[in-house]
Amino acid sequence: MYYFIRIIAHDFLRKEVRIMRKIIIAAIAVAFIAGAVYAAQEAAKPAAGSKAMTYEGTIIDNACATSNKAKLGEFIKTHTKQCALMPNCAASGYSLYMPDGSLMPFDKASGTKIQKFLKKKSSKLEVSVKANDNAGTLELVSIKNTPVKK
Repeated sequence: MYYFIRIIAHDFLRKEVRIMRKIIIAAIAVAFIAGAVYAAQEAAKPAAGSKAMTYEGTIIDNACATSNKAKLGEFIKTHTKQCALMPNCAASGYSLYMPDGSLMPFDKASGTKIQKFLKKKSSKLEVSVKANDNAGTLELVSIKNTPVKK
Protein backbone atom coordinates (compact mmCIF):
# COMPACT_ATOMS: atom_id res chain seq x y z
CA MET A 1 0.00 0.00 0.00
CA TYR A 2 2.82 2.39 0.93
CA TYR A 3 4.44 1.71 -2.43
CA PHE A 4 1.16 2.42 -4.27
CA ILE A 5 0.70 5.76 -2.44
CA ARG A 6 4.30 6.69 -3.20
CA ILE A 7 3.78 6.02 -6.95
CA ILE A 8 0.57 8.08 -6.99
CA ALA A 9 2.27 10.95 -5.13
CA HIS A 10 5.27 10.75 -7.46
CA ASP A 11 3.03 10.88 -10.56
CA PHE A 12 1.09 13.80 -9.08
CA LEU A 13 4.30 15.73 -8.40
CA ARG A 14 5.57 15.04 -11.93
CA LYS A 15 2.35 16.41 -13.41
CA GLU A 16 2.63 19.47 -11.15
CA VAL A 17 6.21 20.04 -12.27
CA ARG A 18 5.20 19.79 -15.93
CA ILE A 19 2.39 22.30 -15.41
CA MET A 20 4.71 24.71 -13.58
CA ARG A 21 7.32 24.36 -16.32
CA LYS A 22 4.69 25.26 -18.97
CA ILE A 23 3.56 28.26 -16.93
CA ILE A 24 7.14 29.52 -16.54
CA ILE A 25 7.86 29.09 -20.26
CA ALA A 26 4.64 30.94 -21.14
CA ALA A 27 5.51 33.79 -18.74
CA ILE A 28 9.00 34.12 -20.26
CA ALA A 29 7.52 34.16 -23.77
CA VAL A 30 5.00 36.87 -22.82
CA ALA A 31 7.75 38.98 -21.24
CA PHE A 32 9.94 38.61 -24.33
CA ILE A 33 7.12 39.59 -26.70
CA ALA A 34 6.15 42.57 -24.54
CA GLY A 35 9.78 43.73 -24.53
CA ALA A 36 10.01 43.42 -28.31
CA VAL A 37 6.78 45.40 -28.81
CA TYR A 38 7.99 48.14 -26.44
CA ALA A 39 11.33 48.36 -28.25
CA ALA A 40 9.59 48.64 -31.62
CA GLN A 41 7.36 51.45 -30.35
CA GLU A 42 10.32 53.36 -28.93
CA ALA A 43 12.24 52.98 -32.20
CA ALA A 44 9.27 54.38 -34.17
CA LYS A 45 9.14 57.59 -32.10
CA PRO A 46 11.10 60.55 -33.43
CA ALA A 47 14.19 61.23 -31.37
CA ALA A 48 13.74 63.86 -28.70
CA GLY A 49 15.16 67.13 -29.91
CA SER A 50 15.41 65.84 -33.49
CA LYS A 51 16.16 68.69 -35.82
CA ALA A 52 13.56 69.62 -38.40
CA MET A 53 14.76 69.79 -41.99
CA THR A 54 13.98 72.66 -44.36
CA TYR A 55 12.32 71.81 -47.66
CA GLU A 56 11.38 74.12 -50.53
CA GLY A 57 8.71 73.32 -53.04
CA THR A 58 5.13 73.87 -54.10
CA ILE A 59 2.08 72.89 -52.07
CA ILE A 60 -0.43 70.74 -53.94
CA ASP A 61 -3.51 68.95 -52.67
CA ASN A 62 -3.42 65.17 -52.94
CA ALA A 63 -6.60 65.00 -55.05
CA CYS A 64 -5.07 67.13 -57.83
CA ALA A 65 -1.69 65.43 -57.49
CA THR A 66 -3.29 62.02 -57.98
CA SER A 67 -5.52 63.00 -60.89
CA ASN A 68 -2.65 64.76 -62.72
CA LYS A 69 0.15 62.35 -61.83
CA ALA A 70 1.24 61.74 -65.43
CA LYS A 71 1.93 65.43 -66.13
CA LEU A 72 2.36 66.77 -62.60
CA GLY A 73 5.35 68.95 -63.52
CA GLU A 74 3.25 70.83 -66.07
CA PHE A 75 0.08 70.86 -63.95
CA ILE A 76 1.83 72.35 -60.92
CA LYS A 77 2.54 75.52 -62.94
CA THR A 78 -1.18 76.16 -63.44
CA HIS A 79 -2.52 74.88 -60.09
CA THR A 80 -4.08 77.66 -58.01
CA LYS A 81 -4.41 78.36 -54.32
CA GLN A 82 -8.21 78.55 -54.76
CA CYS A 83 -8.22 75.00 -56.09
CA ALA A 84 -6.11 73.76 -53.16
CA LEU A 85 -8.63 75.31 -50.75
CA MET A 86 -11.72 73.74 -52.36
CA PRO A 87 -13.43 71.42 -49.83
CA ASN A 88 -12.76 68.15 -51.71
CA CYS A 89 -9.16 69.12 -52.44
CA ALA A 90 -8.44 70.29 -48.88
CA ALA A 91 -10.01 67.13 -47.43
CA SER A 92 -7.62 64.97 -49.47
CA GLY A 93 -4.60 66.41 -47.64
CA TYR A 94 -1.50 68.10 -49.01
CA SER A 95 1.92 67.21 -50.39
CA LEU A 96 5.04 69.17 -51.22
CA TYR A 97 6.08 69.02 -54.87
CA MET A 98 9.87 69.21 -54.86
CA PRO A 99 11.98 70.87 -57.59
CA ASP A 100 13.36 67.42 -58.53
CA GLY A 101 9.82 66.23 -59.35
CA SER A 102 9.30 64.14 -56.22
CA LEU A 103 6.21 64.44 -54.03
CA MET A 104 6.43 64.41 -50.23
CA PRO A 105 3.08 63.97 -48.42
CA PHE A 106 2.21 65.75 -45.18
CA ASP A 107 0.48 64.06 -42.26
CA LYS A 108 -3.14 64.93 -41.45
CA ALA A 109 -2.32 67.39 -38.66
CA SER A 110 0.01 69.25 -41.01
CA GLY A 111 -2.77 69.43 -43.60
CA THR A 112 -4.85 71.49 -41.18
CA LYS A 113 -1.93 73.88 -40.60
CA ILE A 114 -1.32 74.22 -44.34
CA GLN A 115 -4.98 74.95 -44.99
CA LYS A 116 -4.88 77.69 -42.33
CA PHE A 117 -1.72 79.13 -43.96
CA LEU A 118 -3.26 79.08 -47.45
CA LYS A 119 -6.32 80.99 -46.25
CA LYS A 120 -4.09 84.01 -45.54
CA LYS A 121 -4.30 86.56 -48.34
CA SER A 122 -0.50 86.92 -48.59
CA SER A 123 0.19 83.18 -48.80
CA LYS A 124 1.40 81.42 -51.94
CA LEU A 125 1.77 77.80 -52.98
CA GLU A 126 5.56 78.17 -53.35
CA VAL A 127 6.82 77.64 -49.81
CA SER A 128 9.71 76.85 -47.56
CA VAL A 129 8.75 74.44 -44.78
CA LYS A 130 10.50 73.12 -41.72
CA ALA A 131 9.32 69.59 -41.10
CA ASN A 132 10.26 66.30 -39.51
CA ASP A 133 10.43 63.37 -41.93
CA ASN A 134 8.56 60.49 -40.31
CA ALA A 135 9.01 57.47 -42.59
CA GLY A 136 8.35 59.45 -45.76
CA THR A 137 5.54 61.60 -44.32
CA LEU A 138 6.30 65.18 -43.35
CA GLU A 139 5.24 66.56 -39.97
CA LEU A 140 5.04 70.34 -40.42
CA VAL A 141 6.88 72.57 -37.94
CA SER A 142 6.65 75.90 -39.82
CA ILE A 143 5.75 77.25 -43.25
CA LYS A 144 6.47 80.48 -45.10
CA ASN A 145 6.32 81.90 -48.62
CA THR A 146 9.40 81.56 -50.75
CA PRO A 147 10.02 81.40 -54.49
CA VAL A 148 11.01 77.95 -55.75
CA LYS A 149 14.49 77.86 -57.28
CA LYS A 150 14.19 76.88 -60.93
